[in-house]
Amino acid sequence: MKSLSTTLLLGALLGATAHASIDLGNGAALFPTATAQLTHNDNIFLSNSNAKSDTIVDLAPGFELQFGNGSDNKGKLSYDEDVQFYTSHSSLNTGLALIDLTDRYDDGKMKINLDGWFHQANQANRDVRANAFLVRRDLEHAGVVDEDVLTEKTSASLGFTYDNTDYKRTGYVDWRWFELPFKYYYKVEPKLDLSAGFTYRDNKLGNGGVDSTEYFYNVGVRGELAPKLTSQVSVGLDQRQLSVGGTQNSLGIDADFSYAPTAKTSVTLDARNNYGYTGVGASYKDFGLQVGATTNVSDEFKVGAQFGYDRFSYTGRQRDDFYQGQINGTYLVNAYVTVNGSYTYSKDSSNLTTGPNFTNNIFSVSAVFRY
Repeated sequence: MKSLSTTLLLGALLGATAHASIDLGNGAALFPTATAQLTHNDNIFLSNSNAKSDTIVDLAPGFELQFGNGSDNKGKLSYDEDVQFYTSHSSLNTGLALIDLTDRYDDGKMKINLDGWFHQANQANRDVRANAFLVRRDLEHAGVVDEDVLTEKTSASLGFTYDNTDYKRTGYVDWRWFELPFKYYYKVEPKLDLSAGFTYRDNKLGNGGVDSTEYFYNVGVRGELAPKLTSQVSVGLDQRQLSVGGTQNSLGIDADFSYAPTAKTSVTLDARNNYGYTGVGASYKDFGLQVGATTNVSDEFKVGAQFGYDRFSYTGRQRDDFYQGQINGTYLVNAYVTVNGSYTYSKDSSNLTTGPNFTNNIFSVSAVFRY
């Protein structure tokens, strides 16, 4: 999206405005930002044999615009130009644009959450991989949810979400979808609601893919289940109608739990059971669990760990088990600089010899600057 010369210009502007955020008035401010990251990846293509390793340098200058401070409506817009340098595979060097927007409105009776982003990606993942090259793609997202208080004990929300994955290499299938989620909430405790909902989703695939329509009829809870334990859970019937291949019914799950045993430690558990598509248009059912924990060792130092498991069941006979674990640490140097370090392990095991069947180790350290 942007050339290297544009990136260098942004870097020059960043240096010229170091330690100099700009107050724009009316609760708005502009902050120059930058990220420098060093990553060692032992399987950059996620190959099942003859894995290729590399060390990648990322330099990402940008800016962050905050607005609405002190008002009912506040948000943030950020832009980064991520320039990636591969030390052993220089043909993979590239620049990627990352644009993110969030906006929150809350007047006590109405809550509107809006988010959107445009990301360019050029890294392999479980769904988008090849043995000798990386797959460039543009990712677009827009979402808004409006929740209104109806009575002292009831409220309702209506949302809209749009996602689009546009592949820049032939042989891959674009995936565009939108959904309309509706929820009705009834307060049974001061901090606990019961819910009933319905979500309509429409999936459109490019050449080689099979379109589908999904209907998620669900009930659930949100709020404080017990002291220090909060959740947002929806379970019910997840029905998918394929444009070719009939109708599929299954248990739908979308659940998030958070437990804070101490003021400095939090534990999360996420569960899901839904549908998805790979980069070549193959559809699957994904049952996934993820558990994570973070703790503040001190005011400056935080550590965390996450572990996830996914079971991918394809419309054919393929079944994949995917495991991923990470440990990470964050150190706040001062008000302007944060240092991060992480190690991530991934493994995919398929019942087909032609399936992914890879392992991957990634070591990363980065410094984030915000002036």
